[in-house]
Amino acid sequence: MKKIFCLVLCMIFVFSFAACGKDSGKKIEHSIDIEYYAKLGQINDLEYKLGDSIENTKSQLNQTTDDHGESNYYDYTSGDYTVMTDGAVCACYKTDDEAAGITHIVKYGDAYGFTVGDVSTQIRDVMSGLGYDATEREATRDDIFFLPAGADMTVLEYKIKDTTLLFVFQEHALSATLISK
Repeated sequence: MKKIFCLVLCMIFVFSFAACGKDSGKKIEHSIDIEYYAKLGQINDLEYKLGDSIENTKSQLNQTTDDHGESNYYDYTSGDYTVMTDGAVCACYKTDDEAAGITHIVKYGDAYGFTVGDVSTQIRDVMSGLGYDATEREATRDDIFFLPAGADMTVLEYKIKDTTLLFVFQEHALSATLISK
């Protein structure tokens, strides 16, 4: 009986140590054609894109409402840009060049098949598997001008054709995604 008990106990230890060696990070399943949307200048689940008119984009952002039916839309100026937002998405344009249309789109939620909280290594691995190399660096104020206050953040920067994708991380967790020309 003691031998059987010892054998069972040994097997439990072996399996528990084997489980410790497994990767505990979640594997990201990715099916969004990032290159397609980057060429369009668009984030996959948004209707507007880079270059769209200020008024049309403002109208779309103004359609988002809170629990009381009130619009979530507001705008503010940050440096050379005007930032229009509904709280989940920002569409930005050069304040002194409205005719050029939208220059940056920022999404604070899920974008391109990635979710808020995904870590930088997960996104880097997926993007590398798709054939894209990243530049990883500290975020500059020019990168995150759309945030009301600066914070210690890093970015993964990807160039796809003439479009730039930035995945913005706070403490290595995805916080926002930005597309610009």
